[in-house]
Amino acid sequence: MKRLTYLTCSLIVACMVAAMVGWSMAAGNFLVPVIAIPLGIIVVLACRAQVDTVIADEREKRIRSKAALRTLEVVVIGGAIAAIILYSYVVSIPLAPIITGKLFINGDGTQSMTIAEYKPGSVPGPATLVRSTTIKDLGAMNETEAVAYCTYVREGFSENESRGLAGTTIGCSLVAMLAIFGVFYLYYNRKY
Repeated sequence: MKRLTYLTCSLIVACMVAAMVGWSMAAGNFLVPVIAIPLGIIVVLACRAQVDTVIADEREKRIRSKAALRTLEVVVIGGAIAAIILYSYVVSIPLAPIITGKLFINGDGTQSMTIAEYKPGSVPGPATLVRSTTIKDLGAMNETEAVAYCTYVREGFSENESRGLAGTTIGCSLVAMLAIFGVFYLYYNRKY
């Protein structure tokens, strides 16, 4: 097997494993990645054993090693800084929705609860109310109230899910990591 054939096989296997992992996350089947990832590694190693030309010499290995180390350093430090900045935007008053909860004691001794969400950066009031739910008796919550509460919580995350925020973040992180690795690889390839 030639080096180009090996690289093509590796790319195909990587795409198939990524597709299976993505499908399993969407389907909620977490057994597939446990099987697909090790199987993909075994297939790539088997293809590498069939290569009859030199894949990389000592110089190439050192360049990749240095580029990988520098990429890891930049991504970890940059990722930590980005996470702190993004988290501060999430919890900041102008961007975060205002959620209030009130617990009431009824005349018969039971407790009821009202949860309300208001527009970000606004004063809580009827004009800025986004949605609310009320549970009339916390101690004896019926099925309808439980479903209403679960729907209320699920709707809070539906906007992020509909935009594919987690997948977009992971995809952009991978692209950034590959770009950073490429830059360091080219730099060390010229340097050495």
